[in-house]
Amino acid sequence: THPRRLQAYLELVGEDRTAGTIERCVTRLSKLRTLQVFEQYLAKLDAPRADRKAVKHRLRAIREKIDRARTYPAIERVVRKLASTPPPANPAWLADRMQAARQAHADTLRQLVARVGAKPRRKTLHRLRLLIKSIRYQEEWALDQPYAMPDLVQRLKHVQAVLGDYEDLVQFRKLARELDLRSSATIKKHWRRARARARALPANLIAYLGVAAEPRIRLVGRRRASGPAIGQPS
Repeated sequence: THPRRLQAYLELVGEDRTAGTIERCVTRLSKLRTLQVFEQYLAKLDAPRADRKAVKHRLRAIREKIDRARTYPAIERVVRKLASTPPPANPAWLADRMQAARQAHADTLRQLVARVGAKPRRKTLHRLRLLIKSIRYQEEWALDQPYAMPDLVQRLKHVQAVLGDYEDLVQFRKLARELDLRSSATIKKHWRRARARARALPANLIAYLGVAAEPRIRLVGRRRASGPAIGQPS
């Protein structure tokens, strides 16, 4: 999570090249993270011992591969080097960057949602999740500033959680098939439920996040909406 936050900040201040370096580092650990979350999921599910043993064995193999490649030391060196970069000294400059980022994000969100049909494809929802995550982390960098949007951050967190649960279950279902787990039927049921929630997001996403008609994101209302949260059944 911390490298992803650093990546979002670097993108915010225009350091796209170094942000790309961080992204490549994080990608190296994606399989490890998926297996760790899957292991926790199976424990909560009280899955058969054989299922948990199979995942633990796969997790051990991935860790050994990462250790052999010395991935962690490489990532630590990159993150330490980038984290030592001083932030922009001019608050007004950063405020302008934030305003420009909000305009760009709103534009991208509207374009992405406009291309989504009644049943969004998994790849489209994955792209949406990554965009929402980037917007959230950048907005969190601004939480102690006069132009902070705390209501927007909370809504971004909810959207990210819905999309993240679906993406996790996509990977869990794939692993369950590969490892021939006895929990496959239950995982498939959870995957279908998460997919339905994720597919329901785009239809109301623009209004939920407060993306105005013009290319910018405005602060959503501070009073809680009377209707159900996005992604929840009415």
